[in-house]
Amino acid sequence: MFKILKKRKLRKQLKEYLHGARHARHMRADIAAPKDLEALSEAEAVVLEIRNTGQGDVDKAVERLSAAANKVYPSSNTSGVRENVEVIIVALAAAMAIRAFFFQPFKIPTGSMQPTLNGITTEVKHGGDLTDRQPIKFVKWLLTGASYKEFKAKVSGAMGDRFYGDRDQIVVDVGGVPHGFPSYMREELFRMRDAGVFKSYYKKGEVMVSAKVIAGDHILVNKMKYNFMHPERGDISVFNTKSIEHEQVRADTFYIKRMVGLPGEKIQIQKGRIVADGKIINEPAMFEKIATDPSYHGGHGNAGKLLDPKDSIQLAEDEYLMCGDNTAPNMSLDGRFFGGVPREDFQGPAFFVYWPFREHWGLVR
Repeated sequence: MFKILKKRKLRKQLKEYLHGARHARHMRADIAAPKDLEALSEAEAVVLEIRNTGQGDVDKAVERLSAAANKVYPSSNTSGVRENVEVIIVALAAAMAIRAFFFQPFKIPTGSMQPTLNGITTEVKHGGDLTDRQPIKFVKWLLTGASYKEFKAKVSGAMGDRFYGDRDQIVVDVGGVPHGFPSYMREELFRMRDAGVFKSYYKKGEVMVSAKVIAGDHILVNKMKYNFMHPERGDISVFNTKSIEHEQVRADTFYIKRMVGLPGEKIQIQKGRIVADGKIINEPAMFEKIATDPSYHGGHGNAGKLLDPKDSIQLAEDEYLMCGDNTAPNMSLDGRFFGGVPREDFQGPAFFVYWPFREHWGLVR
């Protein structure tokens, strides 16, 4: 009985050695020297023979197998670190595959989809409170996306009377030195300027603007859906702007808008209503809201394509018209200005707001 148990234990140990040898080959077969791989195979054969027959010099065979495996896949004191790195690499590869083919995260930077989805919003706040100090500040940001920010003067000097910049930042000079503010502060900055809030002179380090900044909604986009189903009117979808030719639209970014017009349709705006091929569009429910919005029309100044009820946008057989839910012309640079978007430029529909944990968290509606 003792002899049988001893033999069983030996077989189990040899099985583990063989498993380690196979792992070494799988990990390094593409880069190891052919002679080392051959030596490993020969050593495996010897150990396998001993495991099957129970005859032979076990210690010598195991020593030979270990040496051959170590030659193919060298072990060291850093083997644990190496294995952890391999796990991390595999996890990253899996995450990248999910991002590329299934679900991809995006964030809403502007207010063009309000009230359905929020972009970055700001509220002027004069001085922080206890909740704006660590560690409560971090917890509040983690849960709600809200944080208190101060923008201070870099130098002492007179404040300029002109705001300039681009779509990424607003700039004003203090003491002749440019001071940049993020673009999401645009409305608050101009509101403060028009209200005469800014001082004519600032000392270095003095707070010019303080505000509560709330992060825009972070969403997940279903990249698989449009591979099996046609986009539908009312979808809130993310698309690449690479095919859009408009001076205010960068060709290297992504927009998120609601799908208003479908391929082949002629879209018009008549008496504040969206009209597709002569029929008023009321479904889904958001279109009824759009239709009753007195600010909704075909553009701003002479920039829009649907300024007159007789104006129309004729969509090609592979194009969709995308418009923002915040339909005021100065709040949504959308299809009323740049026309249709090709089918191939769509990433997919938004389906879930995963952060922050505010009023829009959950399924996109």
